Amino acid sequence: MNRMVEELCRICGLLESNPFFRLAINFVDTATICQLNKDFVGHEGSTDVISFNYSTDKDSSNDDIDGELFICTDTAESAAKRLNRKFSEEIALYIVHGILHISGEDDSTVSERRRMRCLERKIIAKLVKSFNFSEIFPERSN
Repeated sequence: MNRMVEELCRICGLLESNPFFRLAINFVDTATICQLNKDFVGHEGSTDVISFNYSTDKDSSNDDIDGELFICTDTAESAAKRLNRKFSEEIALYIVHGILHISGEDDSTVSERRRMRCLERKIIAKLVKSFNFSEIFPERSN
């Protein structure tokens, strides 16, 4: 996973300004993501991924890492089933999506969402040439 995430950070430009960019990835359940979503985003309910970019926050007390992702594995599992995708592909997509947010991309408007989806597809297409998502993120059994 480390090599894939490093490559993803390189693709998204995070390593250009900080070659030692440090990212923490947390895999959490629905209850945890709901609480984070409420406390930090101001939204009720579950979501797939929440991103924090600490490198832009000069007052942050988190000097150990530059960015952090919280990925809901329950959401990934249900979305994968609903969309007829592999769990591993869904997790990889959430990591891509979160890192795009950390790199400055937004998806608040229709045009931003379109751009974000296009970037996700392009990046995933690059990553699958070098990485087997199923080996990195083992599939869940039903």
